Formats: sequence, structure tokens, C-alpha cells
Amino acid sequence: MFGKVISTLLKANGSLTALVASTNIYPYVINENVSFPAIVYTIDGIEPEYTKDGWTSDSLTFSVVSFSKNYSDLQDIATQVRAALELISGTTEGVTYWNILLTAQSEGFGIDDDIYFNKLTFETEITNYS
Repeated sequence: MFGKVISTLLKANGSLTALVASTNIYPYVINENVSFPAIVYTIDGIEPEYTKDGWTSDSLTFSVVSFSKNYSDLQDIATQVRAALELISGTTEGVTYWNILLTAQSEGFGIDDDIYFNKLTFETEITNYS
């Protein structure tokens, strides 16, 4: 459900797709034999909110992990990922969401793959799935 929103928002950001081809933005896992840079997004958790009348909203946590062979390029990509998502509200792919907020960041280097990575974690509130 919300994965389509993440994909749409990332791929709609021209500054980001100038750095990472939209065909290199994936849910959960990078396809084999992909050239870098690449991006993977995941849904990390969901906390539904209920009242006596039923469901009211979901608090959703998701991550976007960027991969690059070059650390400087990785920083540019992570900056554009943040710009594509942070503080965005709206209805996309039939899902209504409010204030995507950055909540955490971590970085690292995969020595076996010789690749840098940056993980940005976000939260949002979903109030409608159409």
C-alpha cells in the first residue's frame, strides 16, 4: 500500500533521478547485476490507531537505503531522498498521509561489496487507503 507512495515520490523527484535512475529504485531488495547507485525502500513497522468506531489512522515507519560506490555521490543522493520525502503530505496512489518526518539516519560501508550505504528512516500518519 504505502510502498507505491514511496516509489512514486522518489521517482517524481527529478533531482534524485538525475543521480539514480528510476529503474534503480526498488522495494526491499536490489535486482541482480544492477549497476550502482541504487535505492531500496522498506516498510519497517505500522501502528494502527482505533477508536470505539473503528480504525482512524496508521503510524507508519519506513526506510530508504541508498547505495553508491562513491561516498560523495552517496551524500548527494541521500540529500535528494530527504528532499523528496521530508514534510510531504498529500494523497498519492489513493493513500492519504500527513507530514513525512525524518526520524533517523545511519551510514556504513560494505567491505565485501565495496559499497557505501546511507539509511534514512521516516515516519508518517496514514488516514485513508482508497
